[in-house]
Amino acid sequence: MKDYARFSAEELATDDDFIKWVKYANRYPELDRFWKNWLEQHPHRKEEVDEARLMIRAILEEPQHLPGHEKQRAIWNEISGTLSILAEEEKKIIPFYKRWYMKAASVVVILGIGWYTYQVVFTGHPAVNHHPVVATINLEKHVNNNDVPKTVVLEDGTSIVLQPHTMLRYPKHFKKDLREVYLIGEAFFEVKKDPARPFIVHANEIITRVLGTSFTVRNFIGEKNVTVQVKTGKVSVFKDQKKEKKEEVVEDAVDRVEGVVLMPNQQVVYERKAMKMVKSLVENPSVLIPVAKQEFEFTDTPIREVFDAIENAYGVDIVYDEELLASCAINASLTDEPLYDKLKLICKGIDASYEIIDSHIIIYSKGCTSQ
Repeated sequence: MKDYARFSAEELATDDDFIKWVKYANRYPELDRFWKNWLEQHPHRKEEVDEARLMIRAILEEPQHLPGHEKQRAIWNEISGTLSILAEEEKKIIPFYKRWYMKAASVVVILGIGWYTYQVVFTGHPAVNHHPVVATINLEKHVNNNDVPKTVVLEDGTSIVLQPHTMLRYPKHFKKDLREVYLIGEAFFEVKKDPARPFIVHANEIITRVLGTSFTVRNFIGEKNVTVQVKTGKVSVFKDQKKEKKEEVVEDAVDRVEGVVLMPNQQVVYERKAMKMVKSLVENPSVLIPVAKQEFEFTDTPIREVFDAIENAYGVDIVYDEELLASCAINASLTDEPLYDKLKLICKGIDASYEIIDSHIIIYSKGCTSQ
């Protein structure tokens, strides 16, 4: 009988029965019962089990990063003999260097199945030149495998809400001049302001840099896009050039980068396939500052004042021909309307239309008839 209580997350992720349970729980009810009972008896091992499950799911959900069949077969043939020898040695008193090699071999097995995905999830860095690398050490981790959000508070006071099926990795102690974390999944960050130590979020191909603000990052393996949305403050988002150069070893740490600056109610979507970033407004912009109710109650109000009120409340930029619309005015009660509904009603009242381009709201109109 295997002593799973002594298994690391890496060793669990390479165990046949554990893999069957994660992938085909419904097909193997006896395994499902076993692992559920085992977790009840070993609640302190839940973190390792969650990590191993997430590791396997990450590999299964991103098949495009698996090596070809021939390469997989060669890797398995090469490793199987080593693991057989190590299994025999496990019964003896194993010197430290062999115990270390044993763990490394377990990691290599995972890499043989999906080495690129493993690197991204557990190190924050992809493998380069097709050489597997053992996971980054000295990083704390929080895995949320539950169906409800989980809040994590870092040593600097930064609060992070992890959505279900999300992993966060971070150093126990941040550097004196930098705070870096690695995210797979979705999380809402409320970063403690510290001008001397920028806060960096690595989300595969995207890096988000802030000093102190609140924002959401969505980076699920297998999804087509990575998204960053800003609630308060200012955020700079740029491509991680090293991720786009997976086949190269990047020597220079300071690469020329493509990036955007996001303000409240703005977002950027990184399209993985096209390897490009698209900036826009979030789906449901929220009022950023308390606005008196009467400010959205308009009676024969010039359109310039209407647009000014919306810009100030939502932090958006409305572009229109002021001279052409100088004679326009509206009568409307828009207090309880979401931003886009406000715009629709305003445009209807002045015979106009709007379009959102690169986070700007563009108003198109032929002008108003005399009021």
